[in-house]
Amino acid sequence: MSELRAGPVVSGRVYVVDEVAGRVPRELEDFTGEATFRVSHGPDVHEVVGVGRVLDGAVRFHEKSGGPGGKDVRVWRVRRTDRGFEAEHAGC
Repeated sequence: MSELRAGPVVSGRVYVVDEVAGRVPRELEDFTGEATFRVSHGPDVHEVVGVGRVLDGAVRFHEKSGGPGGKDVRVWRVRRTDRGFEAEHAGC
């Protein structure tokens, strides 16, 4: 597990999903319901906590401050690619 070193989250930038619930993700359903996952881009590592659901072949994940019951922070789109799982800040 990488140490968190977070720069700003940039809209439209693709982040690699390193783990979900402390392990390597295997399927989109790993990100559904209440979940926590880590993404990285270069040296920056972000922990994302919130609630997700599968929609149109990807997961729409609502990041929350202070855990799953907290205030909405941002929305992520998580998808499976031939390289593994990737996440992108999706705006609204």
